[in-house]
Amino acid sequence: MKAISPVRSVRSCYEAVCCLSEQSLAIARGSSNKSPALEEPMSLLYDMNDCYSKLRELVPGIPQGTKVSQVEILQHVIDYIFDLQIVLEEEAKG
Repeated sequence: MKAISPVRSVRSCYEAVCCLSEQSLAIARGSSNKSPALEEPMSLLYDMNDCYSKLRELVPGIPQGTKVSQVEILQHVIDYIFDLQIVLEEEAKG
């Protein structure tokens, strides 16, 4: 996958990352500091599905209009981050 620089809102990227970060932190904290989303397992599932949908919108190269598994979405995200790192390193050298 090649790195593409699409025009997108920095705020929407930030919101997608925050969505995943808040869920991860809530899970890591365990039962003593549960967030309202963790009290309802279905609510957590819907929140995570929303996060995957947001990632699907933000990361270029993920096929739109076709069914893609969550693992495939995460692999595209990892590949995209890796591609961005390469581009940044090349720009820093040049």
